[in-house]
Amino acid sequence: MKAFISVLCCLLLLTAQAEAQTVTLQPKAGELPAFIDENGDTIPYIYLPSITIVSKRTFKGKRDEQRFNRLYANVLKVYPIAKAAGNRLRQLEGELAQMPERKHKAHIKKTEDDLKKEYKQQLLNLTITQGKILIKLIDRETSRTSYDLIKDFRGNFQAFMWQSLAGLFGTNLKTGYDLQEDRDIEFILQQIEGENYRPPVRDQPH
Repeated sequence: MKAFISVLCCLLLLTAQAEAQTVTLQPKAGELPAFIDENGDTIPYIYLPSITIVSKRTFKGKRDEQRFNRLYANVLKVYPIAKAAGNRLRQLEGELAQMPERKHKAHIKKTEDDLKKEYKQQLLNLTITQGKILIKLIDRETSRTSYDLIKDFRGNFQAFMWQSLAGLFGTNLKTGYDLQEDRDIEFILQQIEGENYRPPVRDQPH
C-alpha cells in the first residue's frame, strides 16, 4: 500500500518536461498502464476520477440544522430555473449581437413569451422565500440583479413598476448575491454541482 501511495505522489510531481521525454507502454491484459521516464525507469500510472472536496457543515443546534435543511430544499427547487435563466440570457445576448437593432424589441418579446410559457407554472408555485432565493441566484448566474435585467431589456419604467410590485411582498429586485452573506447557499451549490461546480460568474477568471 505504501508503494502504491508513493507511485501516486510521484505522478503528481511529474513536470511537463519529464512527460515530454517519456515513452508510454501499452498494457497487456491484467497489467497497469506504464511509461518509461528519462532515466529508463518504468513507472505505472492510473487515471483517477475528479472529486470535489467540501467541508463538513456543522450546526449550532437542532433549529440551525432545520433552517439549513429548509434552505437546501428551497435552493434545490429554484436552482434549475436560475441556471436556465443564465443560459438563456447568454444565448439571447449572442442572438441580439447578430441582428439589426430594429429587431431587438420583437426578439426580446418573443423570448419573454417563450420563457413565460415554459416556466410560468413553476414560478407561480414558488413561495416568497423561494422567490427571494431565485433573485439571488439569478444575480449569481448573470452578475446582474433582476432589477438591472428588467431595466436593460424592458426599460427604466418597467423596472420601477416591477420593483414597486415586488416591494409589496417584501422582495427587492435589486438584491445581489454575496458570497459571505450567502455562504450557506454557496455550500449547497457545491454539493449540488459536485465536480461541475463553478464560482459565481463575476468571480470566475476571464
